[in-house]
Amino acid sequence: MKRRHLLGLGALGLLGGWALRPTDRGREHDAYFAELNRQLQRDGEGIPTLLLDLDRLDANADLLAVRLGGHLQLRLVAKSLASTGLLEYLAKRLQTQRFMVFHQPQLNRLARSFPQADLLLGNPMPVAAALNFYRQLAHHLDFDPDRQVTWLIDSQQRLMQYGELAKALGRPLRIALEIDVGLERGGFATPQALAQALLQLRQLPALRLQGLMGYDAHVAHSPPWQNQLRAFSETDERYRLFISSAQGFSDLWPATPLLNGAGSLTYLLHSQQETSLKEVAVGSALLKPAEFDTPLLKEHQPALWIASPVLKVVDGALPYLQPQQPLISAWNPNRENAYYLYGGRWPAQPVSPAGLDYDELYGRSANQERLVGGKGTRLTSNDWVFLRPAISEGVLGDFSEIRLLRRGQLVGRWSTIGDS
Repeated sequence: MKRRHLLGLGALGLLGGWALRPTDRGREHDAYFAELNRQLQRDGEGIPTLLLDLDRLDANADLLAVRLGGHLQLRLVAKSLASTGLLEYLAKRLQTQRFMVFHQPQLNRLARSFPQADLLLGNPMPVAAALNFYRQLAHHLDFDPDRQVTWLIDSQQRLMQYGELAKALGRPLRIALEIDVGLERGGFATPQALAQALLQLRQLPALRLQGLMGYDAHVAHSPPWQNQLRAFSETDERYRLFISSAQGFSDLWPATPLLNGAGSLTYLLHSQQETSLKEVAVGSALLKPAEFDTPLLKEHQPALWIASPVLKVVDGALPYLQPQQPLISAWNPNRENAYYLYGGRWPAQPVSPAGLDYDELYGRSANQERLVGGKGTRLTSNDWVFLRPAISEGVLGDFSEIRLLRRGQLVGRWSTIGDS
């Protein structure tokens, strides 16, 4: 082959490779976020802000209520909905006073804020934390922990510790026993182990058994070789074997036992299939952060956003590579600009304007988060960027309040509970 033909083929190859370079994915805010951007430019306080869309929250709550259909009781998960205003709003809309709590300071907060609440611990609490709850419980409250708090017990050792706590306090303690229905995260592993704990419980009269709790999030993430409905059926059958074991202790087993389980990821299966549960615990499905984009929750809508002001818009040059920036941005226009936000390092992904992403080459920052994107975003330092949280627990506690949206307009605020 002649040399000029080889050169021609090489040039065509280079042109073909250049034609395959990334295109600018940047877009301006869509209508929904453009309106929020305008409002925050006008009424925002210039700091990172948590936004909750009440219309989407209502749609999620109503969908949940329809699916449960009155056949299963609902327990709201406080760690995922960590705002007394939000919990009060949902408790009224969904007609429940049942809450699941995972943190001792939040337990005390809910006891103050919801005097009629039924509070179930969602994780085994160190006995020192349980003691701290009683020490910090105000005496003037209408709330009665002897009737309204149920502690979670996962082992015979913890059972003995709570028996000693009840004796030291001189008061009865309600308990539920955590069972392992396949998640492999602790709790009583077999019906036989549960029976041993119940034998021990007979020697601890100050502890009052309310029922069982078994979490089955693993069913929502069953591997490809495991049919999800079969996985659900096997898990539920395992729960039933635990119930059968407990029913053999008729002197301890209550007439109307607490049978708690599920969660946002699997509540739909329990509402559609035969289930051993009497109640499900749900929180994140009502806000639908990104980690809950699953087939079982596809009809739920994202309702929670983080809005952050843009502090700076600069070219996308990297330290030590400034001379190469024209070539880098020519190859990938999505590295044309860098946008520095107020705050950052949240467990969240930028969603608007489209085309923004974290700069993996530069790294993350909790002070001035760097995003990269193309000119198509048309962002300026007067604009806001919107991110979708991956989870809600912990994120709400990072902000002192939630700003509320109704029909796309800022209409109010709720304070958050926080982590203390």
